[in-house]
Amino acid sequence: MHTIQRAHKIRLNPTPEQEQYFRQAAGNARFAWNWAVAILRQARKDQTTLPLVGDLKKEFNRIKRDQFPFVMQTTKCAPEQAFADLQHALANYWHDITKRKRGIRRKDGKRVGFPTFKSRKQGDRSFYLSNDKFTVDGPWIRIPKLGWVNMTEPLRFAGTIMSARVSERAGYWFVSIQVQLPAPERHAPERVLGVDVGVKALAVDSDGELFENQKHLAAALKQLRRLNRWLARRRKGGKNWSKAQRKLARLHLRIANLRADAIHKLTTHLAAKATVIALETLNVAGMLKNRTLARAIADAAFSEIVRQLRYKAQHVVHIDPFYPSSKTCNACGSINRDLALAERAWVCSACGARLDRDINAARNIRDEGMRLVGAERLTVPGSGYVGT
Repeated sequence: MHTIQRAHKIRLNPTPEQEQYFRQAAGNARFAWNWAVAILRQARKDQTTLPLVGDLKKEFNRIKRDQFPFVMQTTKCAPEQAFADLQHALANYWHDITKRKRGIRRKDGKRVGFPTFKSRKQGDRSFYLSNDKFTVDGPWIRIPKLGWVNMTEPLRFAGTIMSARVSERAGYWFVSIQVQLPAPERHAPERVLGVDVGVKALAVDSDGELFENQKHLAAALKQLRRLNRWLARRRKGGKNWSKAQRKLARLHLRIANLRADAIHKLTTHLAAKATVIALETLNVAGMLKNRTLARAIADAAFSEIVRQLRYKAQHVVHIDPFYPSSKTCNACGSINRDLALAERAWVCSACGARLDRDINAARNIRDEGMRLVGAERLTVPGSGYVGT
């Protein structure tokens, strides 16, 4: 039976004592990471062979009771997972070097750096729990050396619990519980659906359905500016500065949650409409260099829409980025090379068809997707089109 893993992220309601435990466990994970990174960086500086992460873990476990007794006050999973995370970070670093030697570069041009130290003041706190170290019972989770902690809701998934990670963001504590369960059956119609993403409308599909861009960041911009001014006028590190920082972080969290909710609903709906989703290949990093549209593009989160469709839809087809989907008439195939970005509707000079820019682009993307997959049996209801 094919299985998948899904994570349910639930907000926790810890007591002040439990919050202190969370901070200490996250600090232990950070301490173990920094301890190992210090040894690796020193070996690199001395130009000696880097020790294996597994050997570092054994050495840490050997000396922790005598030299670092504070790590014994929380779950042992916290520092142990730090070594697994470090192993993964090193693997990514060496993999990037190998790819660069072969002439392969990341799209954004950035490099994967050697692991660095983690700051106590910057970054979200988190620590890991293996599946045999915690218990879930309704809206409660039992954590080693702490006891039962209240969750705002019970776990939604019924399956084999694999692991959990407790994390902090904007002053709130969350637990993300990973569950293995049977893969759901998909009953989407056997056809191709073209999707054109944009700023004016978040997405338009080839059926003509339009999904509104709610512009969560733009809607909260006035409040964000006010809170940023409030933060800038406070003495850094003071009590009022911490209050302002927490309020600003919680507003950013709310914006992120609203955006994530809208994108999940959009991508789930699109994946249920067709077995194959055709999308334009977008150079988001390049688009963000446009100072006029950068904020709106970032708020729309094009990359996240594509990422979610890749795992929710059965098949995703990417169209060439230079394919003129907006300028090509879907009725006759002629190309309007003079079409300006501001023109949201236009009339084809060859056949006289009146075209909505976004719907026309989505239908051209659909047709190109059908051509690429060679979908002989995939039809578009109501259009009379059959892929060849």
